[in-house]
Amino acid sequence: MTYKLASRISNFIPAHNDSRVICSGRLLFCFRYFLPILVCVALSWQAQAFTSVVAWGNNAEGETNIPPALTNLVAAAIAGGELHSLAMTSNHTVIAWGDNTHQQTNVPPGLTNIILIAAGEFHNLALRSNSTVVAWGYNNSGQTNVPANLTNIVGIAGGGFHSLALKRTSSNATVIAWGDNSQLQTNVPAGLTNVMAIAAGGFHSLALRSNSTVVAWGNDLYGQSDVPTGLLSNVTAIACGKYHSLALKTNGTVVAWGDGSQGQTNVPPDLTNVVAIAAGEYHCLALRSNNTLVIWGNNVYGQTNAPASLTNIIAFAGGGYHSLAVLNDSPPFIINQPTNQTTTNSLNILLAVTAAGPPTLHYQWQFKSNNISGATNFSLSLTNVQFTNAGSYRVIITNGFGSITSSNALLTVLPHPSQFATLPPALQFTNTGFMLQLTNLFAHGPVIIYASTNLINWQPIFTNLPVTGSFQFIDTEATNLPFRFYRAAEQ
Repeated sequence: MTYKLASRISNFIPAHNDSRVICSGRLLFCFRYFLPILVCVALSWQAQAFTSVVAWGNNAEGETNIPPALTNLVAAAIAGGELHSLAMTSNHTVIAWGDNTHQQTNVPPGLTNIILIAAGEFHNLALRSNSTVVAWGYNNSGQTNVPANLTNIVGIAGGGFHSLALKRTSSNATVIAWGDNSQLQTNVPAGLTNVMAIAAGGFHSLALRSNSTVVAWGNDLYGQSDVPTGLLSNVTAIACGKYHSLALKTNGTVVAWGDGSQGQTNVPPDLTNVVAIAAGEYHCLALRSNNTLVIWGNNVYGQTNAPASLTNIIAFAGGGYHSLAVLNDSPPFIINQPTNQTTTNSLNILLAVTAAGPPTLHYQWQFKSNNISGATNFSLSLTNVQFTNAGSYRVIITNGFGSITSSNALLTVLPHPSQFATLPPALQFTNTGFMLQLTNLFAHGPVIIYASTNLINWQPIFTNLPVTGSFQFIDTEATNLPFRFYRAAEQ
């Protein structure tokens, strides 16, 4: 984390209120269970939305100057270093900007398939989809020397001059640390198992266990590694600044400890309903359930002055003396289009669309490009379908940022197949011949009755005008034949 930051990866905010953090660094994932595979799932939906990155605070090295390259890409996660910034895009690549004194913004060529990012003070880490880690930037203490054969990683965190990784196996989750150990920040406590999230500070480290307790180690000059007694349980997220620590509890409140010289441990007394947290070097960020961002601590560069336009926040991060957020300011996008359907008349059908985007989504279904009155839900139910209902259907979805129109779904309505009645009195010999009765007729066209003596050669023997319902016919020639077969059609 920035020189200091333990939670410098962006905090990803899912579209629900589950509150168990999966992993770490500066990246918080709010899920109820420890299921690392969900990390990929959570990020993937962003790939179809449009987002914007907002940054504020110190801009001495251009760390708040959003690169033009991000304007045409979807930012799915962000991270802040001391004087630089990172973004992970929806195509799973990384864009970096700001200070490059230590090549921290020189993203390694061919770095693809990225699912998580983290920023240390002057170095970066990226987690690939194959669960391996790539690191680059300042390496004075070996913080970018990823341990050999490091696999099965589900979380990463960048500290001042050290790095952390969360390793997951079928039965356990442990912490791997490397880099600067001058303050014992890479001496992972013996017996630390069942870890579900990690965070790295300037010279200390935190781990959140699956029993919702916090473990800390490393520098304790300001008490940042002395976990408060009240945090023995019920913690769902963690974050680190340079010399301070944060924890989010299940009741939506935040606890801070360690260095408070810049007000960074003075949690606002009315701060409740928090769903995610992050830390800068000397400032803290918390996202409330109403999607408002609360920031406190050092404000010498305006890093705690959140822009008034911040809405629909899906990710946020704290840098050294700057802050970042990813906003979902996109029009709706469609995940699953309505599909063509074929049915028979008088049955019921359901057309549906799956869409996502910033709330609130509004739906308007159309039939042959004309609005259907009252059809303003994600699904359209048609009952007792008739032939007049056949045609193309589509739905227009709108929100405050724009609209999108689905592809056309073609509804084909077929008649119930006409059939011969097979029981008397509809089927019987009469004084004049053999009586047949056709049912399920829908006046599609003339009714033609065919006859055959060998089921191969069929000849039309009678044609009637279109009929709705049933129709009777007497074959006067049937009594002169040993047997005869019949079939009928509406042309």
